[in-house]
Amino acid sequence: MTAYRVPAEDIRFGLQHLIGRERLNRLAACEALDDELMNAVIDEAARFAEQVLAPLNATGDQQGCRLDQGRVSTPDGWADAYAQFRDAGWTGLCLPEALGGQSLPKVLAMAVTEGWQGANLAFSLIQPLTEGAVEALLASGDSQLIEQYGEHLVSGDWTATMALTEPAAGSDLGLMKTRATPDGHGGYRLTGDKLYITYGEHDLTERKLHLVLARLQDAPAGSKGISLFAVPSHIDDQNGQLQPNEVVCTGIEHKLGLHGSPTCSLQLGGNQGAWGQLVGEPNRGLAVMFVMMNEARLSVGLQGVAVGERAYQAALAWAQERKQGRHVETGKGPVALVEHPDIQRLLLGMRSRLFAARMLGLHLGLQVDCAREKTHPESQQAQQELDLLTPIFKAHVTEMANHLTGDAIQIFGGMGFIEETGVAQFYRDLRISTIYEGTTGIQAQDFLFRKIQRDHGEVFYDWLNRMKTSLQPLSEHLECSSDWALLTRKIDALRNTVHDLLEHQTNNATLLHAASVALLEATGILALGWQLGLSVLAAEDDGVTPKERNNIQALLAFYCAHHLPEIRVHLDRVQSADRGLLKYQFG
Repeated sequence: MTAYRVPAEDIRFGLQHLIGRERLNRLAACEALDDELMNAVIDEAARFAEQVLAPLNATGDQQGCRLDQGRVSTPDGWADAYAQFRDAGWTGLCLPEALGGQSLPKVLAMAVTEGWQGANLAFSLIQPLTEGAVEALLASGDSQLIEQYGEHLVSGDWTATMALTEPAAGSDLGLMKTRATPDGHGGYRLTGDKLYITYGEHDLTERKLHLVLARLQDAPAGSKGISLFAVPSHIDDQNGQLQPNEVVCTGIEHKLGLHGSPTCSLQLGGNQGAWGQLVGEPNRGLAVMFVMMNEARLSVGLQGVAVGERAYQAALAWAQERKQGRHVETGKGPVALVEHPDIQRLLLGMRSRLFAARMLGLHLGLQVDCAREKTHPESQQAQQELDLLTPIFKAHVTEMANHLTGDAIQIFGGMGFIEETGVAQFYRDLRISTIYEGTTGIQAQDFLFRKIQRDHGEVFYDWLNRMKTSLQPLSEHLECSSDWALLTRKIDALRNTVHDLLEHQTNNATLLHAASVALLEATGILALGWQLGLSVLAAEDDGVTPKERNNIQALLAFYCAHHLPEIRVHLDRVQSADRGLLKYQFG
């Protein structure tokens, strides 16, 4: 199996040239972050990913987790790896210094998190949950809860979960049945069943904090009647002794992939019900939980980049080593697979889209930082762009990465279908990424109905205008002026399609719902092209090597030739997305 290497050169290019020191310096979080410190963080995170986490990836897949009387054991070596992770302070990388964190910017956290996810996705899932829980508690404004749990979570002594899903309530949270009843002492007792809870029980830490969605008595029906509760795994009894709360792991799922990550069923109840505390206002739990969910959606999009990168590295190494067939021009053979144009096409398809998606992830990390600093001159615009592009990053990148892991298997040929090469695990592990934290269909509906239709496309059109303006210098670029022209045409085509939907199809619910995924995919393809175009411009900086500059130009040329034309296909689908849907009779 090919050894994994964190794409540190790409990460440095994105931070130092594409984003640039000038924009980083505008962030309060970067006041103490010079290039030397930033590089040291990247290098140390890469070392941990490559030397500690990556060797455990196959072990976790092969061993899986074990459940015994409500206790879950993780694969061999994972508890020690987590202890190292915690002791190094990685759990609080971008969390507030006041809680024991390092207060480093989100854009840097996105960069180093990709390395952990690429090295060992199943292990790394525990980190964004804990980070998101802290962000949710901070968003609630409840100083007591922050004081009670914040430092424990930031230090990594505790971990956190997001307990939403129930047996009869998956994406439709309005159907949930878990109940919360006041206990008469300022707390609540919760009863119900939750499932698909990532790291709901494990042996990496003794204590966990479950953020649980539940209904209060007489709460309004549907999603407007959902409250959020902090439910610790252990509580102090009247004698000050630590006792288990009434939260029991009743099962762990046997899954297609991510075997090293325990996906748990939790029962809240027992004699009195699980004790918990209200987070935020009654019946307003989703507003706070969405803070955690949006953090998770960015993390899942990054998973696509990370695992796709690892699959690319494995496929490239195989293509350079494996000799088959003859050279198409010289006739000499056998030659390495990488010399065949079709294999080159597959590899460049992987490389160009992953590079672009990595740059988009860094861009969104920067938008998080800008949005959090309310005095930042671009704070409002950053929040709007973050809201607009999060479903694109989550859905388009994971759909793309699933396709790319399949391409890696294709390059390996029959050996890719054999477990010993390792690429089958990448394919299996990543398959869930288009499903959890909101399926592709749900992301597409969020994008069209909440992010475009709600303000009649105002934020969307502004983003397209900024995109065109930022790419304008490409029109005078010696090598890439034709790519600029194609990008411009696609921006206009997307604008015209959205305008037509908003002006003429507003009342055609069937078409809009059926068209939403195609619209999301078209926007995702354009967003990646935008990042490649900006990368070409950034590569003109001093400090970028001629080889790197040449290769980035080649990636844009390839992407514009092979992937940008797909936008037209998706926009054609948008125009006629309802054809046949109502006519066909199922059953």
